[in-house]
Amino acid sequence: MFKKSFAAIMALMLTIFVTGCGGGDTKKAAENVPQFSADKAIMAYAEMYAFGVSNHLNEAGLTEADTKEVSDKIVGDVVNSFSAFPLSDDNIANMTGIYVDKLEKAMELKTTLKKDDPEAPVVTLSAKIIDQQGAADMATKNEDILALGATMGTLQNQGLSIDDLKANEEFQKTAMDAIGKFLDAIPFTAEKSIDVTCEKVQGSDGKIYWAPKDPTEVAKFVQGN
Repeated sequence: MFKKSFAAIMALMLTIFVTGCGGGDTKKAAENVPQFSADKAIMAYAEMYAFGVSNHLNEAGLTEADTKEVSDKIVGDVVNSFSAFPLSDDNIANMTGIYVDKLEKAMELKTTLKKDDPEAPVVTLSAKIIDQQGAADMATKNEDILALGATMGTLQNQGLSIDDLKANEEFQKTAMDAIGKFLDAIPFTAEKSIDVTCEKVQGSDGKIYWAPKDPTEVAKFVQGN
């Protein structure tokens, strides 16, 4: 019973991971010469929609305030997913960081300027995407997660509460190791690509930048939707 329910939680968590949120209207119509090349700007949007954070927001003329709603949704969903497990608050934060780091490395996001048009350049965005069906199947069969569910069930049968498990250092280590190994095993597709048409927008600083003409297209691609 505990094994089946625990595996079901993992399957649900995977669904939340790859759902994220759609592209929001983070841009304003504008003209003139953009500050950075289109491929650098698209990388910022791709990272934002994939991980909820990006080190390239400046290249897209975006600030943390501009992207807060998207970031809160994506990162918040990941945090809520890990909160479904009896992890301590510190370990939820740690596992969220581990997950984002693993996802960033596994996806291997790339942007290449395909068409250097002065008004509507085209950028090829490439990435390896989570294999949703493969991940869902794995979630119900992963030995580390099934073993963790069994351990959790045994300890609860012995009288330990969820709060007890959150405070139990040995269980916390076991849980972090099991979930970490599970994340390592998540399958990804071979590299896929889409061509993103860009347009000029005005950043909050009043300067001109490139942005995807359809942000939702970028969001759906990196999230595997």
